Amino acid sequence: MDKIKQVENNLKMVLRHWGFGEICSSIYATLAVSDKPLTAKEIADRINYAYTTTINALNHAIGLRHIRRMRQGQKNVYMIEADLADIVNEKLSHFLKLLEDTEKSIRQLDKKYRDKLKGAFKTIDNAVNFLKKLKGVKTEA
Repeated sequence: MDKIKQVENNLKMVLRHWGFGEICSSIYATLAVSDKPLTAKEIADRINYAYTTTINALNHAIGLRHIRRMRQGQKNVYMIEADLADIVNEKLSHFLKLLEDTEKSIRQLDKKYRDKLKGAFKTIDNAVNFLKKLKGVKTEA
């Protein structure tokens, strides 16, 4: 396997870890290692997916503002719109919100249920504080 393909595969694994589906991670990784914008057909050929499946995934990624489509001559070409750091930050923010919502739901329980969920609350609270530190958000004392 050539070195660029290895970088592409590693990037694809990173994206899969952050919740991207197989095809979206393949598209983003392919565009990331490309030295020029690619057509949907070029992307489909490189990632070994059907053209229509690739178009659907590209449209989804455009909706998320991860990929941008632009006209180049007679064809649409695609390029990365969102930096990987922005995507990771977006995912961290979403995960943080889920954890905070879980904390809130535990706080709203009757005392006997809150007592039963002390361990869960503590581990969730630790995760919330860790993510807030990671994101540079002030945590409550």
